[in-house]
Amino acid sequence: MFSVRKVFRSIAVLLVWCPAHGAHADAAAQGNPFVVFDALLYQGRPDLSALGMPRIIQMNPPHGAGDDVDDQKTRATMQGIKDYRGVIFLDYEAWPLGGVPAEVVADHVEKYSRVAEIAHETVPKATFGYYGVLPCREYWGLVLADRTKLDAWKECNRQGEAIANHVDVIFPSVYTFYDNQQAWDVYAKGMIAEARRYNKPVYVFLWPEFHPSNPLLRGTNIPAKFWRHQLEFCRASAADGIVIWGGWQEQWKEDAPWWIETKAFLASLQP
Repeated sequence: MFSVRKVFRSIAVLLVWCPAHGAHADAAAQGNPFVVFDALLYQGRPDLSALGMPRIIQMNPPHGAGDDVDDQKTRATMQGIKDYRGVIFLDYEAWPLGGVPAEVVADHVEKYSRVAEIAHETVPKATFGYYGVLPCREYWGLVLADRTKLDAWKECNRQGEAIANHVDVIFPSVYTFYDNQQAWDVYAKGMIAEARRYNKPVYVFLWPEFHPSNPLLRGTNIPAKFWRHQLEFCRASAADGIVIWGGWQEQWKEDAPWWIETKAFLASLQP
């Protein structure tokens, strides 16, 4: 997701799982009402399931950039949850599909497909998808309507279709790079629409902080009004749900404005 993933890759797997909520997560993956998954990493974070926010499992690769898929190690990272029935996102970001030669793309597509095959073989009752792999990320091409960038983006997404055949859900990432709601809307709308091309459930990744690639805003929370807009926007843009990630090495704050808005949004989803 960003450089902290280098830390996560030092361990074979990070489980953020509450077994009692597997049925809830599995039901969400079957096309039931809009769901908000809890992938938060805050220290001292309470159990949020009572608010209708089920946990989701995150799994990290046992290998890094340039490595071939190690079938044995990949299976080993998943063996401990072989009976799990919920939703899992694979955080494998070392094999880019964009900006690399065609033969490299083909190799990376094969690797992603193989890992997904192993995942389904090892945890056959779970629902799998890759964080941020499909569709490929494109910000400026969408915001500026840059035809050259958009054509390359579409081709990147077309090449990813083979991966989509091996996953159950799509996890597009629409993190916030700038304090510009209008630009974010264009970006998010395009990413969600493109995610729909794969004909799988779409769960959008959101992060209540600005992306660390922006040195002026990194480490700061998105303003409450903007954050609530993002939650509502994803719901209105034909996504099937949201995965809220963030909080690595941070303390939980029950009175954080973004969380207050999230609780209000969750309450609005109740029948």
